[in-house]
Amino acid sequence: MAHGHLPASFLSPLANQRSDRWGGSPQNRLRFPLQALATARQAWPSERPMFVRLLASDLARGGFDVDDAVSAARHLRDAGCDLIQVEAGQTTFDWRPDYGRFFLVPMSDRIRNEAGVPTLVGGNLTVLAALDTVLAAGRADLCVLEPRRYLATAWRLPAAG
Repeated sequence: MAHGHLPASFLSPLANQRSDRWGGSPQNRLRFPLQALATARQAWPSERPMFVRLLASDLARGGFDVDDAVSAARHLRDAGCDLIQVEAGQTTFDWRPDYGRFFLVPMSDRIRNEAGVPTLVGGNLTVLAALDTVLAAGRADLCVLEPRRYLATAWRLPAAG
């Protein structure tokens, strides 16, 4: 349900221009993602956790925002989601990212504490102290460490030859 995947395209009012029961209102736009989760939940053993990568914001005017994500997270929790990995942006060409340190953490905080769903968050967390800060403050339950040297090598193109 994160950027680039079919369920996210239903969630975002910028991507979902449908006027039938699959588009329009937030409840209609959530219909397909909830059905996808229900199908996965049925196939997945009940004693194992189910997590969802959720678009927490389109980061674009008029798009899916963190208020929508908190509401969606409540529905996902009630449908059997055990953990939400917070993602954002990349829905439209005019999105406005801010890749500052902790940029996904405020969204994680709201989803975790307002919707009552454990969260996994990244967002330019590059040192262990950053993870400690996020976890100790109760803003997430799990964090992704993204050390700069890994990011630098992960995006380096291979040499021609």
